[in-house]
Amino acid sequence: MTRHRALFPRAFTLIELLIVVAIIAILAAIAIPNFLEAQVRAKVSRVKTDLRTIAVAVEAYMTDHNVYPPDQDNNPFARNEPGFTLLTTPVAYMTLKPMDPFSKPFNLANPNADDIAPWYEMGSGSDALREGARFPDRYVVQCYYLSSYGPDQQRSQSNDDFPFDSNLRNYDPTNGTVSFGDIYRFGGDYMEGNWRLNGLDHRLWGAIPVTLP
Repeated sequence: MTRHRALFPRAFTLIELLIVVAIIAILAAIAIPNFLEAQVRAKVSRVKTDLRTIAVAVEAYMTDHNVYPPDQDNNPFARNEPGFTLLTTPVAYMTLKPMDPFSKPFNLANPNADDIAPWYEMGSGSDALREGARFPDRYVVQCYYLSSYGPDQQRSQSNDDFPFDSNLRNYDPTNGTVSFGDIYRFGGDYMEGNWRLNGLDHRLWGAIPVTLP
């Protein structure tokens, strides 16, 4: 009998194989979401670091020119909103335009489409003069905000109007790491104007729950 078993070793049964496959599937179901969550958290940390770096460049530009740079449009080919271009040339307040890890893939085949910016956006209160043709009651405000699309990869507002008539939607990870809203950093007199945060007048929030300089 012993010799017979040695010649014909016992194989795994179908039930045993199914149990192993089920265990592997359960472990994968636990590990993969945690891995994706860790990726999102890492990208959010990178965004906050990048926005801090850009803010330093924006403040240096303000020191030299006594005005903040104009808006940075979501379309990198737009010439009337070259905020980040002014931060890199002719004086390099920052050497590169940091790429937003949450931006949608850049499509050269459709350069006039919305939401194609591979880098971050900026809304500037100094842009009120250019926008004044449409809204003559606006005035220049020495302020700005920087934003990332956030994990939902959707731009929540136009940066043209800040700090007037804008409704900014703030990303809140307590609703889940992949949640709606953009990631912001503010600077200057950002409490001016009549912009809103998540539909509520920004002055009613008290302490704005966003990243500040």
